[in-house]
This record gives sequence, C-alpha cells and structure tokens, in this order.
Amino acid sequence: MTKFTALLKVMSRDRFRLINWLLVADIAVVAVTLLWSFATRGIQPGETFGVALAWSMVAFAIAFVLLSVRIERVYTRDTYRLLPLGDTKLYLTNLLSSLVMFIYFGITQLIIYLIAEAVDNTYLTEMLRTISGPNYSTAEATKVCVGLMIMGLSLIILGWTTISLVHLAISATNNFLPSASRWLINVILYVIVIYLVVRVIGFLLYEFNNFGQLVDGGGTTHFLINILGVLIVAGIEVVLNIFILKKWVETIPN
Repeated sequence: MTKFTALLKVMSRDRFRLINWLLVADIAVVAVTLLWSFATRGIQPGETFGVALAWSMVAFAIAFVLLSVRIERVYTRDTYRLLPLGDTKLYLTNLLSSLVMFIYFGITQLIIYLIAEAVDNTYLTEMLRTISGPNYSTAEATKVCVGLMIMGLSLIILGWTTISLVHLAISATNNFLPSASRWLINVILYVIVIYLVVRVIGFLLYEFNNFGQLVDGGGTTHFLINILGVLIVAGIEVVLNIFILKKWVETIPN
C-alpha cells in the first residue's frame, strides 16, 4: 500500500509550485500598483496596506479556484485512482494537501500584511483607535483575527467538499444515464451548487456582521457553534463523497 506521507508529498509538490507562481504574481501586481501610484500622485498614508490587502483578496479567490481544480482532477484520473491505496486515504490526502497549501499561502500573505502594516503603522494604529475606541486591547484584536482565520478555513473546507460532492455526483450519474438525459441532471446539479454557494456567501456575510459581538465577548459562543456547524456539514459531505467515489466513479484514461 502507498504510504500516506509519500502520497501527501507527491500531491503537494505540484500544488506548491502553483501557489508559489501565484505568490510571485501577487507580489508583482502589488509592486506595480504602488509604483504607478508613486509615479502619478504619490503613495498616500495607508495605501500600501490597502493595496496589499485588496490584491490579496483576489489572490485568495484564485488560490481557492486553482486548488479546487487540482482536487477534482485526482478523483477521475488513472494516475492516482489505480495506485494501491484505498479511496478514503486518497480522498483525505487529496483534501489535506490542498488545505496545507492554502494555509501556506495564507501564512505568506500574513507576512506581506505585516510588512505593509510596518510601512503604514502610524496611520493604521490611529484608524483602529478611532474605530474601536481607546479600550480596544491586543487580546481582543487577536481574538478577532483567530476567529476570522478559523471561520475562513472552515468555509474553505466546506467549499471544497461541496464542489467535490457535485462533481462526484455528476460523474456517477453520467455512468448510468443515457447521453440524452445527462444534460438535464447536470443542469439540476449545477443549480444546486449555485444555491449552496449563495447560501454559504450569505452565511459568511452574516458572520462578518456579527464580529462586533465577537469583540465584545457576547457572540463568542454563537460564533463557535456556527464554526462547528460548518465543519459538521463538511464532514457529512466527506462521508458522502468517499461513498460515491468508492461505488460509482470511474477513472478517465490520462
């Protein structure tokens, strides 16, 4: 049987290169944007951090999409499906390798944030003091940041498991349905995906609106329960995905 660590290393290698290329592109775009601002009107207070943060959001979205594509390719390719390992190990290793690479990407973005914050420290400190008041402590700021990261990673996992559920369900139904019926089932499943994505986005916006409660301490329990709920839904989808992968999903020749 193929070892878990060896499989994780092989799956992560290609994704590591992909994320590094994305990081290079992100840093280049940030640098070009700031150089353009410097050449045309000068860099304003807070602009360095603002530009880094804005392009970072775009880069995070691209990283999610690119890693999603890498995840889905594994399930129907002979390269991995014909290895001597169980489908459960394949699925979990595949998901974990992308999660590790996304966390790596997040850590590098955090380093970029810290560099940009050092440049705009005076401006940002004054802005936070104005927004939060003089009693806003470092501990409270840390709690909000940790809450953001945990919720973000939970939603990333849920997003990947939901995408995999629809992809695997479509692959399974296509193996049993005649060609004339496939398009209808696929359309129905894609509608379900769109609905789920809209619900997740709505949930995310709702949680962001409740971060004021998190800072005050009153909404911490509610926030943690929501994180647990997201992970439970993702766990259910993982079980369904592995079941479908074992029973009905066939490989596509490379």
